Amino acid sequence: MAKKQPQAPSAFAGMQRRLDAVFPWLIPFLLFFAVTGTSRLLAVVLAAAALIFSLGRAPVQSLRERLSPLTISVFAYALICLLSGLWCHFGAYAARESGKTLAALALFALLVTRLRREHLRLVLQIFSGVLTLIAILCIDASSLQLLARGFIALMAPLGVVYSLDTMGYEAGTRITGIFSNANVSAGLLALGLVVGLYLLRTAVSRREQILTALALGIQSLAFFLSFSMGAMASFAVTCVVYLLASAKGTRLSLFLLMLECVAATVACSFAATPFLGTVSPVPLLAAVVCGGIIWGLDAVCGRSLCRLLEGRQKAVAAAGGALAALAVVYVLLAFNLTGGAVLSPDAALERAVYPDAGTYTLSWEGTDAQAVIYSQTEAELMMHTNTVLYQGPLSDASFTVPEDSRVVWFQLTGDGALTSLSLSDGTSVPLGYKLLPAFAANRLQGLWANQNFIQRLVFFRDGLKLWLASPLIGWGIGGVEGQVTAVQSFYYESKYVHNQFIQIMAEAGILGLAAFAAMLGSAVWMLLRRRRQDAAPMTAMLAACLAMAVFHSLTEVVWSTQIYQSAVFALFAVLILFCRDVPAAVSRSAGRLAAVSLWCVTAIFAALLSGNLLAARQMRTLDTSGLTPEAFMAALEQMDFLDVYDDSDYKVNLMGNALQSGTATGQSTAARCARQLRATEEFDACYNVAAYYYLPLRDLTGFFDAVSAGLRQERSNPAAWDSAFHLFQSAFKQLDTEYVEEFAAGVLAAGQELDAANAELMAPITLDEGNQALLDAVRGLDGITGQAAYDAIAGALA
Repeated sequence: MAKKQPQAPSAFAGMQRRLDAVFPWLIPFLLFFAVTGTSRLLAVVLAAAALIFSLGRAPVQSLRERLSPLTISVFAYALICLLSGLWCHFGAYAARESGKTLAALALFALLVTRLRREHLRLVLQIFSGVLTLIAILCIDASSLQLLARGFIALMAPLGVVYSLDTMGYEAGTRITGIFSNANVSAGLLALGLVVGLYLLRTAVSRREQILTALALGIQSLAFFLSFSMGAMASFAVTCVVYLLASAKGTRLSLFLLMLECVAATVACSFAATPFLGTVSPVPLLAAVVCGGIIWGLDAVCGRSLCRLLEGRQKAVAAAGGALAALAVVYVLLAFNLTGGAVLSPDAALERAVYPDAGTYTLSWEGTDAQAVIYSQTEAELMMHTNTVLYQGPLSDASFTVPEDSRVVWFQLTGDGALTSLSLSDGTSVPLGYKLLPAFAANRLQGLWANQNFIQRLVFFRDGLKLWLASPLIGWGIGGVEGQVTAVQSFYYESKYVHNQFIQIMAEAGILGLAAFAAMLGSAVWMLLRRRRQDAAPMTAMLAACLAMAVFHSLTEVVWSTQIYQSAVFALFAVLILFCRDVPAAVSRSAGRLAAVSLWCVTAIFAALLSGNLLAARQMRTLDTSGLTPEAFMAALEQMDFLDVYDDSDYKVNLMGNALQSGTATGQSTAARCARQLRATEEFDACYNVAAYYYLPLRDLTGFFDAVSAGLRQERSNPAAWDSAFHLFQSAFKQLDTEYVEEFAAGVLAAGQELDAANAELMAPITLDEGNQALLDAVRGLDGITGQAAYDAIAGALA
């Protein structure tokens, strides 16, 4: 019998080996672009990379072994979010949000299918390194701006738009970071701090300790300068979770390291703060120095103290209690140890007090500053408005605090020192805080009547209203931004409701909430199961990261950003690999099904987003000069087919051109487009249907019905009401006398809808002068018809 010859390795198998070899080198780039590359183009590129790297026997086997409840729930959550984008009526928003979810899912798939368990520490080091680079860019954007300009130039060709105008420094308050949102930057950096604490505490070489301490210091200073109070409160709880989840013998050293980071960061913030908003390298140098101080404190004090107290449980408890007490004492002193301040004529010093209702005068020492004194009620805090009580020099100040005031603010400007300031009832106005950097003191003003926190309660309420209107499937990702104006008590602009649980309920209903809860619950279950096996340092670190992700999601938008979602999904992948140290009892067929499902979902939504990008590109570059009307409409039909998200522009153009063609086919096409646009009940779509379909047909019933449907979506938006009434004015100028009664009835009905909205809104909507003249003229007809009615309206619009 002939001996069977071994088969030569296939080209595909060789390619897989090369992919295995190159993948670890790609992780830094994949993570960096997943976190910072907030464009649909990069989301598609990441999805393509996920498809390429997840093909083959080895990735499928890895996925089968790692097919845990968390793996399944992450996939289910991402899938429901992506699917919800298809039923969202606000296509541009849905496409943007879908790109974020696809990018995070692609990164998760890459790590779960290709990462080896022995590379987990390497991935965490890369994670820390990427976030350190982001921290450097955030600090640089607020000062030197050299690296930030290079970053902007790097990302622009990839379709990612960053702007120095917004990614810098809020004067006297905090840095906003490269993401132009200090809360998101702080939430992301908080995860990096947890990972950095773990890496430093488990470092095995002096070189690794120094590099990790430097990274930790840079991230810590960027986190503190961002001064997101929600992120800081969540991080404080996270630190407690980290300590409780750690093994008993390691808690003191971890606690000491945390205190060393706080001390170094606060000290370096005093050096960095004066140079924020200026072209200076000092803030970056202070960040590096912060890392050096952390390493020095840990090497000299922390580790020595731990060795000294090793095995002495009572001494450890006493030392921990004393350090905790010192931290509390510092916080109390920082809030209460105040003094004078040097005022500037160019920048106002803002301070808050909480006096009872009544009339007050002022006593002060120092310069006779100019003051603007205003109060805020509960409603004004919600709407970010105020009531000015006094404006002028301190020497003439007398003001009356209203009964329902929650807080009184002083805006002080001058040229010189103001030593003290107090109200006539003895209430002292804090000026300078001796133990806090200026930006931190400024941020802490109005803490007990914080308008940002109170407005978040409004966001929560409005998000729940949206969910109740569509409880099972929600409005689709991106739908909150478009639909929230239909339920607001006053007009504000917000993409998110600042609570991830309510956000997912409003966007994907009960289905989305179930998937989100399953994802978090399965992560907790895996960590508890692993904790019962052993108290490995990585278990405590991952538990702390999960705690940060959950607590911060209660008051902030972080989960709805690609920036944060990609980072959390990467940590979920690490958690899965860390906890699945025993091959999963999953059949091969189940593993193949999981792989095929992952491939299909990734490929389908990458294709849909590609169609969105391709259609938009075709629209931008379409040359109509040589096209016949038929060819132009065919091109619009093709774009409409390609883009399943944001196809309103193509439909509006197609509708208008088809209607003008005068053919039976054109009429049918126009009617179809009008019907589809009208069904969205979205203001812009309904407005265009009214203006470019119903009005040319002189179908005033359809015209006013379409506008009314759109106004229900933009009910709280004054600009939408003015746009609608401007359209009514334009329509009147195109109509003959025979339509005047029907026109007047439609305007009158719109006015009644406005009155009904104003009866419920906290800030009633007022039309501009021309629109109000039209409404008044229609309301004043009172039985006047025909030419007389037409002339009355025309006269009002003249």
